[in-house]
Amino acid sequence: MQTTPAYQAFVELFPVKEENIGPLSAYKLILDASNDIERVAMARRIGGKLTYRLGGILPGTWVWSNGRVLTDIPANPVKLMMQIEELRASFDLYAPLAGIEEDDGWAADATTISDFVVRGSIVKIADEIQQALTKTPSNIPNVRVDREFRARAWEVNGQPAVSLAANSRLIYENDIESYAENQSKITDLIGLGVIDRTSSLQGEIIKIVGQLGEQRERLLGLTQREEMAEIINGAPDTRWVVRIQSGRNEYDYVSDALAIIIRLEDVERFGIDSAQAERALHLKPAQRAQMVKAVSDVVKTHGLIGDAYTMNNAPALFSDITPQVRLRFGGSKTRDYVEDRLLADLLTAGPFKPRDVGTEAQVPLRINLINAGSEAVDDFLEAMSRQYTRDFNQQIEIVRERKMRVASRANLESAVRLLTKEPADVLLIFLPDSEEDGDDEGISDNFSLSQTIGRGEPCFIIHEHLMHQPDAMIAVITGLLARAGTTPYILENPLEYADRIVGLTLSKQERRQNEQWTGFARIYRSDGLLLSAATSVTQVDFGASLPDTFWEQLLPRNLLAHKRVIVHYDGRLRRELLRVLGGWEDEIEATFYPVEVIQKGVPRLYAFHKGAIEPALQGTAFRLNDGEAFVMTSVPDIQVASMPLHVRTEPPLTIDQAVHSVMVMSLLHYGALKRPRLPVTLHHGEIVIAGLERGVMPADASYETPFWL
Repeated sequence: MQTTPAYQAFVELFPVKEENIGPLSAYKLILDASNDIERVAMARRIGGKLTYRLGGILPGTWVWSNGRVLTDIPANPVKLMMQIEELRASFDLYAPLAGIEEDDGWAADATTISDFVVRGSIVKIADEIQQALTKTPSNIPNVRVDREFRARAWEVNGQPAVSLAANSRLIYENDIESYAENQSKITDLIGLGVIDRTSSLQGEIIKIVGQLGEQRERLLGLTQREEMAEIINGAPDTRWVVRIQSGRNEYDYVSDALAIIIRLEDVERFGIDSAQAERALHLKPAQRAQMVKAVSDVVKTHGLIGDAYTMNNAPALFSDITPQVRLRFGGSKTRDYVEDRLLADLLTAGPFKPRDVGTEAQVPLRINLINAGSEAVDDFLEAMSRQYTRDFNQQIEIVRERKMRVASRANLESAVRLLTKEPADVLLIFLPDSEEDGDDEGISDNFSLSQTIGRGEPCFIIHEHLMHQPDAMIAVITGLLARAGTTPYILENPLEYADRIVGLTLSKQERRQNEQWTGFARIYRSDGLLLSAATSVTQVDFGASLPDTFWEQLLPRNLLAHKRVIVHYDGRLRRELLRVLGGWEDEIEATFYPVEVIQKGVPRLYAFHKGAIEPALQGTAFRLNDGEAFVMTSVPDIQVASMPLHVRTEPPLTIDQAVHSVMVMSLLHYGALKRPRLPVTLHHGEIVIAGLERGVMPADASYETPFWL
């Protein structure tokens, strides 16, 4: 990676000192089970709790990992069996455990060693680490700023490694019951962010189930954790039981087991200054790096890890993967991709493909408009219309305008519902600058997008400060044109290693009678030209395969048959889903190259630059191995420690090709004032999926324009 000597990238990832871990031994559980599926399920229920018990009784560190009990100090076989018999006699949970035997032929690989350090060695010193972080004093009334650390196992070039991260959260000092006493009704708890006091699980209250006196036995039957059972047994009958949603899962909790988390969208609800909350939660790179150092210093003193990977000690792992490409504009004109010159090139060369308006050459760009209170909108629209006519020789037509006297979520939702009844090319929303981040009642960009592209309606959001930036006008016009069907530019040279690039976002919801699968796919040519996008929703019996009709809608054979297809997937691809995709791949005689693009839980990349710690530059990559890399795909905010993307693939596609495909598709965010983190193949996929799950987005629909931009 070629940079100035003053620039040195590094990552929140540390090599494990294997020589200090000692040889590991593995044990297999002998279980009374009728089949392998039942045996695996039993092992998962028992394994973690068993190692917790053994670790409190026997010497050494004991960990449940990948279906085995691991330890760094093997136990005397007789003593180990005596402990198993005692557990069987004392707890029904261990009744199926017939015995435990050492796995003589087993050897620890790098991932297993890393996992052992994270689940065992680091857990043992967690209190010491937490003391090093300390609870940060807060000047926000009734609020505590908690700093927490997280460790995760990795493999770097066949060697074990551990990532260490530090996160912040605002905890309301009063408990849920005290908060509820000051509300007019108990349902006012709905919408609160909460965290499990006994684990790291976080979620949002979505329902008041009832009082504990009526729910105690049911909750005791659900929990498998002794700590949680003690809380349930010790709480009064009058305590409330609430249902929380965490990700796509739902759980019932007694209120005593939860603490209230204050998120940025909650600050008005608790009377908290948003700027104070922002400073407490969104740490600058140097602050976050110092917190990680406090954590890593403790782990180092125990001899578990070495220094973080840097460009100094591991130069071969860092690289600049910024793609050098040429773009094709109108009339076969080509230009080098230069971000600062992109819009000027579009004006001089013209768009690659004008929107399809039939035989009428002068069909205007039809816009619906929502004005959330700005007086400058009329002047901005007038200036935009003049520039659009001058640069593109076409007119802008305002089909219908909706003014909101009060900028609120309810009013915006009502306005969107009304305007979607009026056919237009794109919906333009003007929001005050105060709504840029949003609050409990305000309109955030995410909420606006959930109401628009979450219904399949193309949308462009303009905040008030943007109306006073003349240089941004062409970006706005470009964004409007792209959403209406214009293709501003494509790649001059198609990718050599693929014929199609597909972005795939899937979601599974477990319902009472079956599973509902929801999908959103975007299909591009290998030169970046959008061919089609589609949604699909289907219900199947639990554990049943997805029907061919689902895949035909999302990955149609007429576009993908006999093609080499890179599949950008939003998140981790489970094995069963890979098998199903493989079946459809065979059906249409295509070749699929899955590429996982993971957004969450990725170790951050930093840089020492001119004596300061900053986020790593756009294009910086850290290569873990032949199948994984961390990548900075966008220009980071210098004030925030941005998180890279984690890109994973498998042969025959190389990690360099996978990363290149992600970076290249990140160049096609037409009209974006700041390039988003995800490539266009996956951008805003979660919003579309949420709209499908809510039933407001058309299912089994096809699109020819990138409405999700």
